[in-house]
Amino acid sequence: MKLRRMLTLLTSLFLLSGPAMAESHQILEIKVAGMTCPFCVYGVEKSIGKLEGVASVEVSLELKKARVVMQPGEELDEERIRELIRDAGFTPGESTRRTEES
Repeated sequence: MKLRRMLTLLTSLFLLSGPAMAESHQILEIKVAGMTCPFCVYGVEKSIGKLEGVASVEVSLELKKARVVMQPGEELDEERIRELIRDAGFTPGESTRRTEES
């Protein structure tokens, strides 16, 4: 009986600690106007990818948008990303932000 209680307690602790240990990533999806070719995509990806704390950047020419995923614990700086898009020669548009657990 004592062993069963111990196992129940350990199982409960393990299940409760799971979400607390999950890493969260901040994600920004932003429209990018003015891209016309794969070189445009490359330029936007390269520009944003240099930003400290960025885990990944995916730019879609077809959807005309960029998806920026920050490393766990890194703060998303949307204004800086917008600035980098402008510096690459394009126009940032509507955006959505969210946090995703991994």
